[in-house]
Amino acid sequence: MRELKHLFAPLTVGSMTVKNRIFMAPMSTHLADAEGRVTDALLKYYETRAKGGVGYITVPSILIERLSHYGTYHNVGLYEDWQIENLKKLTDTVHVYGTKIGAQLLHPSVAAPSSYNEGRQPVAASPVESRAYSELPRALTVPEIHAYVQLFAEAAARAKAAGFDAVELHSCHRHGLLGCFLSPLHNKRIDEYGGCVENRARMAVEVIRAARALVGPDFPLIVRMSATDEEPGGQSLTEGMYIARLFEEAGASMIHLSDGSLDIPWKTTAPSGTPQGFNMEYASKIRSAIHIPLSVVGRINEPWVGELLLDQNACDAVYVGRALIADPEFPNKAQTAPESIRPCIGCLRCLSRVNADMSFCCTVNPEAGREWEISAPWPQREKKRVLVVGGGPGGLTAAAYAAERGHHVTLMERDSRLGGQMYLAAIPPCKQEIAKGTYYMIRRAEQAGVEILLNTEATQENVEQGGYDLVIVAAGSRNVLPRFLSGAKQLVTARDALEGKVLAGRNTVVVGGGPVGCETADYLIHPHHDLSVYGRRVTIIEMDTVLAREEKTSARPLLIGRLLEKGCNILTGAKVVSVDGTEITYEKDGQLQKLTGVDTVVSAAGFAYEDSLFKALKVDGKIPVIAISEMPDIHVATAKAYRAVRENL
Repeated sequence: MRELKHLFAPLTVGSMTVKNRIFMAPMSTHLADAEGRVTDALLKYYETRAKGGVGYITVPSILIERLSHYGTYHNVGLYEDWQIENLKKLTDTVHVYGTKIGAQLLHPSVAAPSSYNEGRQPVAASPVESRAYSELPRALTVPEIHAYVQLFAEAAARAKAAGFDAVELHSCHRHGLLGCFLSPLHNKRIDEYGGCVENRARMAVEVIRAARALVGPDFPLIVRMSATDEEPGGQSLTEGMYIARLFEEAGASMIHLSDGSLDIPWKTTAPSGTPQGFNMEYASKIRSAIHIPLSVVGRINEPWVGELLLDQNACDAVYVGRALIADPEFPNKAQTAPESIRPCIGCLRCLSRVNADMSFCCTVNPEAGREWEISAPWPQREKKRVLVVGGGPGGLTAAAYAAERGHHVTLMERDSRLGGQMYLAAIPPCKQEIAKGTYYMIRRAEQAGVEILLNTEATQENVEQGGYDLVIVAAGSRNVLPRFLSGAKQLVTARDALEGKVLAGRNTVVVGGGPVGCETADYLIHPHHDLSVYGRRVTIIEMDTVLAREEKTSARPLLIGRLLEKGCNILTGAKVVSVDGTEITYEKDGQLQKLTGVDTVVSAAGFAYEDSLFKALKVDGKIPVIAISEMPDIHVATAKAYRAVRENL
């Protein structure tokens, strides 16, 4: 095991000394109530991470102004005095474990449209459209700017009174009020708050000074900023270095460095396949320009990544985000058994569900967001003989939980390997981190003592003869092969193409442009659009007018961008009418058109749930049986597995 001498050294920021250099990044959870009050779920979520050994926790997006109840995304606030005692419950809970905690203050600006803000038009530096939101904001007047500066400062004072150890000012990503003032792409003002870099930074500088006046000279004020906008005409790295200096001179205690903007979300919320520690070079540059500590975020998802950034003097602390959702024991395990850390696979389901105003979740950690539930003892039940059918993510998760509860668990998998849909999901480009999750799930089941039987088909007969007390069916799903494709010269499923069971031809058509079809095309197409005679031409035919509509994370624009760069032929709003050998007839815009010379058709037209065994056992009624997977969705499978074991074992 490598020594982590930098990661676990203490760090002093202003009057605050943090026990290690692992800082928890601000990530919305949707766990406060609609009035912005701390809930048991929120308390237990942060308590679990504090208990797991993290040095510092950032509570995200604490509002400085009251918005509509329906527009808070269940964020807490610090705009009224009653919220001091409300949040003191949280700070007191975290402090028990020697962990420091900070309040990230935010005004959401364009992210608070009128429908979420009691009919009020959103406000910003200038009336510039944000592609991430559908409503034009209005520009703040100078007196309004002064009023908002005071609101930030008063919220900082309340944060100190509530027991927070630091305050962070959200000033990045062209998101929030301070972030949009900083960026030349959103700030088109011609007064003292626009134009040159000093003017664009003026509001944030005034907030720092006003907050400093209320919280005192040593209380830590952290400013989160972007190194660059990463877009033409946006804030440059040179400007970022200068802005960091302006913040230091105004009284900032530390810079929390991020990068990019909401319009390039793969920089702000990096998906699977994003390079680890990708802000390292930016951090090193900006750290060299200032004299206060600098911390950095950006896919720091394994202990060695953080240790390397610190060892190379790129930063003074590292912000770990979704890796702490996946495994709240990340810091403790990093010191004792790093190989046992449950890996974040970069699927971003945690963020996409919060953005959709849905319950918080994690694909690999179904306990995330449910810590309040698992803090209560599991019901004590007699030990049982349990059969789990299917070795995909749902089956592996159910088997591991059941075995860890002390039950005798057998897992039957008809294939020669484990992993199911999760194994397949890691095969396309930029999805390789999912394999880490599969490996973890397999090893966890093995270590829990699950008896794993590969190449074993579960049938009604051998299940009923096995003497099991409970059967959990996690048999997964299979690709559908529609009849209208049956005339193809070579017809294969997306699954078979990804697994390498068949070799696709030089002119391949993928029918179905959902996430699976697009990822399969990305895998099959030649990596360089050089019109090589040996290159494979790939066409996607999709009935919808939008590709991969179901994919709501930042992985989608990267995926579509790769397909375009590789020269994939994309036909949306198109319906396949017939397939005859090497010819495909499809309808688009009311016209029949043809593709010729097609030597392979790949079906990505949907999935069918494998439910025959479950139905047979249910009808027979001799053994209690439950099903935990209905769709080829890893999160659905693992969540159902956790719930099934908790409620039945």
